Amino acid sequence: MGFRDLLKKAGEVTRKAMDRAAKEAKYRAKALEIKREIVNAERKFKEEVARREFETKREILSQLKMRQLEAICAAKGIPTYRTKIVNGEEKRYKIRNKDELIDVVAEHLSLEEVVEVAKRYKVKSRHVVQQFYKWLEEANEVLKAFKEQKQRELEEYKAELFGVEASSVKSIDLEEETVSSLSEEEPLGMVEVQTSEPDVIDILFDFEPETVRDEEDLEKQLYQYLRARLGSHVVRQYPVGDQKIDIAIDGRIGIEVKIAENRSKLQRLVGQVLDYVEYFDEVIAVILDVGAGVDIDSYIKKLRQLGAEVVVLEGSIRRKGRFREIIIQDARRKIIIR
Repeated sequence: MGFRDLLKKAGEVTRKAMDRAAKEAKYRAKALEIKREIVNAERKFKEEVARREFETKREILSQLKMRQLEAICAAKGIPTYRTKIVNGEEKRYKIRNKDELIDVVAEHLSLEEVVEVAKRYKVKSRHVVQQFYKWLEEANEVLKAFKEQKQRELEEYKAELFGVEASSVKSIDLEEETVSSLSEEEPLGMVEVQTSEPDVIDILFDFEPETVRDEEDLEKQLYQYLRARLGSHVVRQYPVGDQKIDIAIDGRIGIEVKIAENRSKLQRLVGQVLDYVEYFDEVIAVILDVGAGVDIDSYIKKLRQLGAEVVVLEGSIRRKGRFREIIIQDARRKIIIR
């Protein structure tokens, strides 16, 4: 074999190697794309499980009387008071609304604990629990079938991509691989992996509250909205030292709600955020600007300097005799400050 033949053969080997490497990169990229679909499906599944489990607990607890719910709170150490700022001072108010107390108990107790409570007070729970577990079993089967279908889809892609060489290529097991492990060997120029964790600021941007009476009402609407989007990860009145932040998500993100009616409220908000940034990875201040002329921009600047993110809603106060209601303008007019 002459020198030219050797060079030609070496070139062919190199081209085959490069072609194989390119196909393997495509195969891995396809696996990453499918794995992201699976991760997203798993996240939605967990959110739906958390939501249905919470509703199951609520349905059982709704059969109890107010005094029975209060007795459960006392036995389990669950707080039955809420804090509210009145004229710049923090005051505690007893929860007297049954629906709100049911929410509090459902947040603090597992489904198994709620079932035990139902037995103690002789209220029905078996049917509703069976319904939940029947749905859970069926949902697990659907998720399992989805994963199996995606694995087959990847195998079909491999066979189409490699042709007769497919049997010599090691299959990627999507159950064993994670998004990060598949991303480690991505070739240059591919899109950076996006985390499946939702951006809370983006979720808040879609929050469209209705008319509210006070901060507690606004907080409750925000809590219900986040609970619907993120499930049981969302908790109201989360303990932070000797205080409680309005809403916490996974114990990592803290949200404090304020209606900017006067400077003292905004001054208190700055003081609270100063404490909260020591406890949370991220602190978000949700401020309802009602046009009270309190130089809100200066307080926003202070909050951002402390490391907080700020979401501002625009609204106005409408009075009817001795009563008042706070009108929140169209969500498209809200200001997001990062």
